[in-house]
Formats: sequence, structure tokens, C-alpha cells
Amino acid sequence: MARQTGRVTRLRDENKAKRHEAILDAAISLLGTRSSEEITTEEIAAAAGVASATVYNLVGTRTDLMHAAAQRLLRQLSDSIDALEPTDPIAVATLVIDQAVESLVSNSAAYRQVAAIAHSAYAAKKGIDPSNFQVEAMRRAQAMGIIRDDIDADGLGRQIFLGYIGAMMHWSAGRLDDAGFLIAARHGLATALAAAATDEHRDEFVDRMRPLSIALERNAWNRHPTR
Repeated sequence: MARQTGRVTRLRDENKAKRHEAILDAAISLLGTRSSEEITTEEIAAAAGVASATVYNLVGTRTDLMHAAAQRLLRQLSDSIDALEPTDPIAVATLVIDQAVESLVSNSAAYRQVAAIAHSAYAAKKGIDPSNFQVEAMRRAQAMGIIRDDIDADGLGRQIFLGYIGAMMHWSAGRLDDAGFLIAARHGLATALAAAATDEHRDEFVDRMRPLSIALERNAWNRHPTR
């Protein structure tokens, strides 16, 4: 009897997870076509093949939905990083930024809105802390002699993350296009690394930073919002 009850519970949980994913898929698909204010819960429910009440019961409010979509991206990023397991911490730090940007610009119209709404509610929610990716990479970089011993590796990792968030906020507001978003995010990483690197590695990061600085000035900053 206990085995049968366990099987029923497992199937119920699996079905719940599938409906949750279907709701997020439907929301992202609709957000790719128009603004969130124009999309109703009923439309999301219909696209997901669930009842309207299910959207609220499984996900919550509109802001909860945006946060859930952002957290799903973070879980996917975490899985991709864990699967690759590169030994170079700078490669990890760069990969985190590149894959995060790639995920967001895969549907720019939708994820600009997700980023703008979900970020404002982030502090009040539990979930994956995206700054931990960079914190861990900087700890390893310091252990390998790439980052100076007098640098707070945890603080450096979080500052790199904040630089990425700043680029994302400019992108979500339409002040950076997709290419400019990637340039700005990479520039923030290279700038932080150049400031914190040991003498042996500093020139490498300065060389990375210089062309990104030029590209930002020419192609990214001072754009008018697209929305």
C-alpha cells in the first residue's frame, strides 16, 4: 500500500512539474510577441493547456511568474556549467557571462521584460544566487595565483556579477542591443580582472579590456531606448 501511495505521489509531482514548465513556456512565448501588460492569465493558461486558476496556484502573480522564468534560466545555466567542468576559472567566469547573455537574447523581447520585472523582486525571493558562480570562479583564480592575495575574492566575484546586472538593466531598458549587452558584460569582467590580477596576468586582462572599451564607445553606449 505504501509503495502504491508513493507511486501516486511521484506521478502527481511529475505532472505538477510538467504543468509548471508548460506555464513558463507559454508565458515566454507570449512575451516574445507583446508587452506583459497586454497578456492575460487566461491567455497564458490557454497556451499552456491548463486552467486559469492553475497558473496562480502553481506559479503565483505576474511578478512571481517573471521570477520563476529567471530562476529557470539560472538552473539551466548552473546545469550547463556543472556539465562542462572547465578547469580554468577565468574560462568559467567568461562562460557564465556568455551563456547567461546567450540565454537572455535567445528571446530578447520576452527576456527584456523578465529581467526588468524579476530583478526588482529578486532580493525578496529564495532561489539560486547567481553571484555564486563568479564567487567560486574568483576563489579558484586566487588559489591558482591569477588574482592577488590581497584581493577579497568573494567581493570581486560579487562585483563582477553586479557589473553584469548593470549591463542587463541597460539591455532590458533598450539602451544596449543584444551585441552591446554581451560586449558590456564581458567588459565588466575584463575590467575587474585587470584591476585584481597578479603582475603575471594583468596584461592579459588589459589586452582583453581595451578592444571591448572601444567597442562600447562606438557601438553600445548612448543608444536611445528601443522600447
